[in-house]
Amino acid sequence: MAIIGLTHTVSAQDKNDLERITSTKVVRVGAIEAFPYYRKDLASGEWEGIIPDLTRLMFGSIGVKVEFVPTEWGTAAAGLQSDKFDLVGGFNATPQRALAVGFSGIVADSKISIVGLTDKVKGLTTWDAVNTPTVKIAAVDGASTTRAAQAFLPKATWTLVKSTDAMVLEMESGRVDVILSNEPTLALFLKAKKKGELVIPTPVRAQPINFGMRKNSKELQEWVNIALEYYKISGDVTAIWNKYLGTN
Repeated sequence: MAIIGLTHTVSAQDKNDLERITSTKVVRVGAIEAFPYYRKDLASGEWEGIIPDLTRLMFGSIGVKVEFVPTEWGTAAAGLQSDKFDLVGGFNATPQRALAVGFSGIVADSKISIVGLTDKVKGLTTWDAVNTPTVKIAAVDGASTTRAAQAFLPKATWTLVKSTDAMVLEMESGRVDVILSNEPTLALFLKAKKKGELVIPTPVRAQPINFGMRKNSKELQEWVNIALEYYKISGDVTAIWNKYLGTN
Protein backbone atom coordinates (compact mmCIF):
# COMPACT_ATOMS: atom_id res chain seq x y z
CA MET A 1 0.00 0.00 0.00
CA ALA A 2 2.90 2.35 0.77
CA ILE A 3 4.33 1.73 -2.69
CA ILE A 4 0.98 2.44 -4.32
CA GLY A 5 0.61 5.70 -2.35
CA LEU A 6 4.10 6.80 -3.31
CA THR A 7 3.45 6.05 -6.97
CA HIS A 8 0.25 8.10 -6.87
CA THR A 9 2.04 11.06 -5.24
CA VAL A 10 4.84 11.08 -7.81
CA SER A 11 2.30 10.84 -10.62
CA ALA A 12 0.44 13.89 -9.31
CA GLN A 13 3.68 15.84 -8.99
CA ASP A 14 4.60 14.94 -12.57
CA LYS A 15 1.57 16.73 -13.98
CA ASN A 16 2.43 19.84 -15.93
CA ASP A 17 0.77 23.15 -15.06
CA LEU A 18 -1.98 22.87 -17.66
CA GLU A 19 -2.82 19.29 -16.61
CA ARG A 20 -3.00 20.33 -12.96
CA ILE A 21 -5.18 23.34 -13.78
CA THR A 22 -7.64 21.30 -15.85
CA SER A 23 -7.64 18.55 -13.22
CA THR A 24 -8.24 20.80 -10.19
CA LYS A 25 -10.43 23.21 -12.19
CA VAL A 26 -8.56 26.15 -10.62
CA VAL A 27 -5.97 28.55 -12.05
CA ARG A 28 -4.12 30.98 -9.78
CA VAL A 29 -3.51 34.42 -11.25
CA GLY A 30 -1.18 36.98 -9.70
CA ALA A 31 -3.05 40.27 -9.22
CA ILE A 32 -1.61 43.76 -8.77
CA GLU A 33 -3.52 46.88 -7.74
CA ALA A 34 -2.98 48.63 -11.06
CA PHE A 35 -6.19 49.69 -12.77
CA PRO A 36 -7.26 49.28 -15.60
CA TYR A 37 -5.40 45.95 -15.53
CA TYR A 38 -6.54 44.96 -12.03
CA ARG A 39 -8.52 46.44 -9.17
CA LYS A 40 -10.05 44.81 -6.10
CA ASP A 41 -13.55 46.01 -5.28
CA LEU A 42 -13.44 46.74 -1.56
CA ALA A 43 -17.17 46.19 -1.10
CA SER A 44 -17.46 42.81 -2.84
CA GLY A 45 -13.87 41.60 -2.54
CA GLU A 46 -13.95 40.72 -6.24
CA TRP A 47 -11.19 41.59 -8.69
CA GLU A 48 -12.12 43.56 -11.80
CA GLY A 49 -10.28 45.01 -14.77
CA ILE A 50 -8.87 43.92 -18.11
CA ILE A 51 -6.94 40.91 -16.80
CA PRO A 52 -9.67 39.52 -14.48
CA ASP A 53 -12.23 39.80 -17.30
CA LEU A 54 -9.90 38.21 -19.83
CA THR A 55 -8.76 35.33 -17.62
CA ARG A 56 -12.32 34.54 -16.56
CA LEU A 57 -13.34 34.46 -20.22
CA MET A 58 -10.44 32.25 -21.30
CA PHE A 59 -10.45 29.77 -18.44
CA GLY A 60 -14.22 29.84 -17.99
CA SER A 61 -14.49 28.41 -21.50
CA ILE A 62 -12.90 25.17 -20.22
CA GLY A 63 -14.68 25.11 -16.87
CA VAL A 64 -11.77 26.42 -14.79
CA LYS A 65 -12.24 28.88 -11.90
CA VAL A 66 -9.86 31.83 -11.55
CA GLU A 67 -8.38 32.55 -8.11
CA PHE A 68 -6.49 35.82 -7.66
CA VAL A 69 -3.35 36.03 -5.53
CA PRO A 70 -2.21 39.56 -4.56
CA THR A 71 1.32 40.48 -5.64
CA GLU A 72 3.35 43.45 -6.92
CA TRP A 73 5.08 44.10 -10.21
CA GLY A 74 8.50 43.95 -8.59
CA THR A 75 7.90 40.52 -7.01
CA ALA A 76 5.66 38.91 -9.65
CA ALA A 77 8.48 36.95 -11.31
CA ALA A 78 9.55 35.52 -7.94
CA GLY A 79 5.92 34.63 -7.22
CA LEU A 80 5.75 32.61 -10.43
CA GLN A 81 9.05 30.87 -9.72
CA SER A 82 7.99 29.94 -6.16
CA ASP A 83 4.64 28.56 -7.38
CA LYS A 84 2.50 31.14 -5.59
CA PHE A 85 0.45 31.51 -8.78
CA ASP A 86 0.37 30.14 -12.33
CA LEU A 87 -0.01 33.30 -14.40
CA VAL A 88 0.29 37.04 -14.08
CA GLY A 89 -1.34 39.28 -16.68
CA GLY A 90 -0.47 42.77 -17.83
CA PHE A 91 3.16 41.64 -17.47
CA ASN A 92 5.50 43.20 -20.01
CA ALA A 93 7.87 40.78 -21.71
CA THR A 94 11.44 42.07 -21.49
CA PRO A 95 14.75 40.36 -22.30
CA GLN A 96 15.70 40.44 -18.61
CA ARG A 97 12.41 38.94 -17.39
CA ALA A 98 12.51 36.29 -20.12
CA LEU A 99 15.58 34.79 -18.43
CA ALA A 100 13.45 34.00 -15.39
CA VAL A 101 9.89 33.43 -16.66
CA GLY A 102 8.02 32.45 -19.81
CA PHE A 103 5.63 34.69 -21.70
CA SER A 104 2.53 34.43 -23.83
CA GLY A 105 2.07 36.24 -27.10
CA ILE A 106 1.14 39.91 -27.05
CA VAL A 107 -2.27 40.86 -25.68
CA ALA A 108 -1.77 44.49 -26.75
CA ASP A 109 0.93 47.12 -26.61
CA SER A 110 1.07 50.30 -24.57
CA LYS A 111 2.98 53.52 -25.10
CA ILE A 112 5.16 54.93 -22.33
CA SER A 113 3.60 58.26 -21.37
CA ILE A 114 3.68 61.06 -18.82
CA VAL A 115 0.98 63.10 -17.10
CA GLY A 116 1.36 66.41 -15.33
CA LEU A 117 -0.47 69.63 -14.71
CA THR A 118 -0.52 71.74 -17.86
CA ASP A 119 2.19 74.16 -16.73
CA LYS A 120 4.46 71.26 -15.76
CA VAL A 121 4.29 69.35 -19.06
CA LYS A 122 4.62 72.39 -21.31
CA GLY A 123 7.60 71.78 -23.56
CA LEU A 124 7.98 68.10 -22.61
CA THR A 125 7.10 66.83 -26.08
CA THR A 126 10.29 64.82 -26.59
CA TRP A 127 12.11 62.37 -24.36
CA ASP A 128 15.22 64.52 -24.72
CA ALA A 129 13.32 67.38 -23.07
CA VAL A 130 12.25 65.08 -20.22
CA ASN A 131 15.77 63.77 -19.71
CA THR A 132 17.08 66.55 -17.49
CA PRO A 133 17.68 66.83 -13.72
CA THR A 134 15.13 69.65 -13.48
CA VAL A 135 12.29 67.28 -14.44
CA LYS A 136 11.06 65.35 -11.40
CA ILE A 137 9.30 62.07 -12.21
CA ALA A 138 7.30 59.69 -10.01
CA ALA A 139 6.85 56.08 -11.15
CA VAL A 140 6.01 52.66 -9.72
CA ASP A 141 9.05 50.77 -8.48
CA GLY A 142 9.58 47.43 -10.23
CA ALA A 143 7.23 48.15 -13.15
CA SER A 144 8.82 47.33 -16.50
CA THR A 145 7.67 50.70 -17.83
CA THR A 146 9.68 52.36 -15.07
CA ARG A 147 12.77 50.25 -15.72
CA ALA A 148 12.60 50.91 -19.45
CA ALA A 149 12.18 54.66 -18.95
CA GLN A 150 15.02 54.88 -16.43
CA ALA A 151 17.33 53.45 -19.09
CA PHE A 152 16.62 56.25 -21.57
CA LEU A 153 15.99 58.98 -18.97
CA PRO A 154 19.08 58.63 -16.76
CA LYS A 155 19.41 62.37 -16.12
CA ALA A 156 15.85 62.91 -14.84
CA THR A 157 15.18 63.07 -11.10
CA TRP A 158 13.26 59.95 -10.06
CA THR A 159 10.95 59.17 -7.13
CA LEU A 160 9.97 55.49 -7.01
CA VAL A 161 6.86 54.39 -5.10
CA LYS A 162 5.01 51.12 -4.53
CA SER A 163 1.67 51.78 -6.23
CA THR A 164 -0.16 53.84 -8.83
CA ASP A 165 -2.08 55.66 -6.09
CA ALA A 166 1.16 56.63 -4.36
CA MET A 167 2.57 57.81 -7.69
CA VAL A 168 -0.45 60.05 -8.30
CA LEU A 169 -0.16 61.47 -4.77
CA GLU A 170 3.41 62.56 -5.51
CA MET A 171 2.15 64.67 -8.41
CA GLU A 172 -0.93 66.03 -6.64
CA SER A 173 1.18 67.11 -3.67
CA GLY A 174 3.59 68.95 -5.96
CA ARG A 175 6.60 66.85 -5.01
CA VAL A 176 7.15 65.85 -8.65
CA ASP A 177 6.40 67.47 -12.00
CA VAL A 178 5.03 64.43 -13.83
CA ILE A 179 4.09 60.81 -13.34
CA LEU A 180 5.23 58.14 -15.80
CA SER A 181 3.45 54.92 -16.71
CA ASN A 182 1.76 53.18 -19.64
CA GLU A 183 -0.82 55.07 -21.68
CA PRO A 184 -3.87 53.00 -20.53
CA THR A 185 -3.18 53.63 -16.84
CA LEU A 186 -2.62 57.35 -17.32
CA ALA A 187 -5.58 57.79 -19.69
CA LEU A 188 -7.85 56.22 -17.08
CA PHE A 189 -6.43 58.52 -14.40
CA LEU A 190 -7.25 61.57 -16.53
CA LYS A 191 -10.74 60.26 -17.21
CA ALA A 192 -11.39 59.91 -13.48
CA LYS A 193 -9.66 63.05 -12.22
CA LYS A 194 -10.44 65.37 -15.13
CA LYS A 195 -7.26 67.32 -14.52
CA GLY A 196 -3.78 67.23 -15.93
CA GLU A 197 -2.48 66.58 -19.42
CA LEU A 198 -1.25 63.34 -20.98
CA VAL A 199 1.80 63.56 -23.22
CA ILE A 200 3.35 60.80 -25.33
CA PRO A 201 6.81 62.23 -25.98
CA THR A 202 8.64 61.44 -29.19
CA PRO A 203 10.11 59.23 -30.40
CA VAL A 204 7.23 57.00 -29.29
CA ARG A 205 8.32 54.16 -27.03
CA ALA A 206 5.99 51.25 -26.34
CA GLN A 207 6.02 47.91 -24.56
CA PRO A 208 4.12 44.67 -25.16
CA ILE A 209 1.48 43.53 -22.68
CA ASN A 210 1.68 39.78 -22.05
CA PHE A 211 0.91 36.98 -19.62
CA GLY A 212 3.87 35.73 -17.60
CA MET A 213 4.20 32.10 -16.46
CA ARG A 214 6.86 29.64 -15.34
CA LYS A 215 9.51 28.88 -17.95
CA ASN A 216 8.72 25.16 -17.94
CA SER A 217 4.99 25.72 -18.56
CA LYS A 218 5.15 24.98 -22.29
CA GLU A 219 1.72 23.34 -22.49
CA LEU A 220 0.09 26.20 -20.57
CA GLN A 221 1.92 28.73 -22.73
CA GLU A 222 0.66 27.07 -25.93
CA TRP A 223 -2.92 26.93 -24.62
CA VAL A 224 -2.90 30.59 -23.51
CA ASN A 225 -1.60 31.65 -26.93
CA ILE A 226 -4.36 29.71 -28.70
CA ALA A 227 -7.02 31.16 -26.38
CA LEU A 228 -5.68 34.70 -26.82
CA GLU A 229 -5.69 34.41 -30.60
CA TYR A 230 -9.21 32.96 -30.56
CA TYR A 231 -10.60 35.80 -28.46
CA LYS A 232 -8.70 38.44 -30.42
CA ILE A 233 -10.30 37.23 -33.65
CA SER A 234 -13.73 36.98 -32.01
CA GLY A 235 -13.47 40.62 -30.90
CA ASP A 236 -13.70 39.82 -27.19
CA VAL A 237 -10.23 41.15 -26.33
CA THR A 238 -11.06 44.47 -27.97
CA ALA A 239 -14.44 44.57 -26.22
CA ILE A 240 -12.81 44.05 -22.81
CA TRP A 241 -10.19 46.71 -23.58
CA ASN A 242 -12.88 49.18 -24.63
CA LYS A 243 -14.99 48.39 -21.56
CA TYR A 244 -12.34 49.94 -19.35
CA LEU A 245 -10.64 52.41 -21.66
CA GLY A 246 -13.02 53.21 -24.49
CA THR A 247 -10.12 52.96 -26.93
CA ASN A 248 -8.14 50.37 -28.80
